[in-house]
Amino acid sequence: MSRLRLALLWLSLLLAAPTQAAEEFLQPAASPMQQQLVIYSATDYRYLQPLLQHFQQQHPQLGIRFVDIDSQELYERFLQESPHSPADLLLSSAMDLQLKLVNDGHARPYRSARTLSLPSQVHWRHELFAFTFEPILTVFNRERLGPHPQPHSRQQLLALLRQDPDRFANQIITYDVATSGVGYLLASQDSQQGLMYGRLLEAFGGLKVQLDDSSNDMLERLAKGEAAIGYNLLGSYVASALPRYPQLVAMAPNDYTLMLMRLALIPKTASHPSLAGELIDLMLSAQGQALLAQSGLHPVLEPDSGQLRLAIQAQGPVTLIPLTPALLPPQDPLVKQHFIDAWSGSITTAPTKSQP
Repeated sequence: MSRLRLALLWLSLLLAAPTQAAEEFLQPAASPMQQQLVIYSATDYRYLQPLLQHFQQQHPQLGIRFVDIDSQELYERFLQESPHSPADLLLSSAMDLQLKLVNDGHARPYRSARTLSLPSQVHWRHELFAFTFEPILTVFNRERLGPHPQPHSRQQLLALLRQDPDRFANQIITYDVATSGVGYLLASQDSQQGLMYGRLLEAFGGLKVQLDDSSNDMLERLAKGEAAIGYNLLGSYVASALPRYPQLVAMAPNDYTLMLMRLALIPKTASHPSLAGELIDLMLSAQGQALLAQSGLHPVLEPDSGQLRLAIQAQGPVTLIPLTPALLPPQDPLVKQHFIDAWSGSITTAPTKSQP
């Protein structure tokens, strides 16, 4: 092989490599390991560890390799590795990216007595399974609000920002839709709810909004007083942070509160699809849902009936993001780039002025 071809090969490998760090956790088998289940997850390991340990009690010769990774990187890493990805199970709250993987033929169907009894709203053709809900909240640092009362809606939040722009300049933080899969999902869903989000976004831009790709990182920055307002944070992480940081308070906006679902997918290339399926069965069992609840997540099923825990409403105080093909059009590359460009343009507007 020529030096030029070798250099090009190395360059292609570098470009294909994941650019963001993933954290890995290994749960060894209780007895000599015979198999290792590999999980790529955008849900923090600490929330799933008790359930995984329970699963290993049923499979003492099973080891688990858990790759804790953000939603966009999970999607990109799996595609970069395909068809040789070691992942047996993909867990992500980026519902649109998970559905796109299914639509593009990367998922393996799974049917069991457990999954066949599921409500239709929490699975997609037995290739994608919801296992928890995630309410989307706004968080405030009480101390940074100063004399202002806490807003309870997007309209009140916008009025607050217009009333006192000097206080809130560089004090708002939210997801970067260009780098966060769940951030893009939430922004695209917000944009479908009316004109208020566009006005709010322009106010964010005028006040030099901070961007991040992690709810936990944003909560840490809010707790330290590096930001006063965190918009569109994942509710389970918020609930975990509030007892540690009494200076923080959360708002479920009374105009509407988005609710997404965390989704599990078995790749077509999984080395241990049967074990991955058994883990899905545990996650969706009454015991598994209870373990997830004890860890701070929000179960998707009622413990007694096994029916959907949250009544679906098209409009109203809670807006559940439905698991339907309507999630796919925003993932079209041209549509997505246009949305990101428009979103980026909105947050680079001129500084907000005080209202008379």
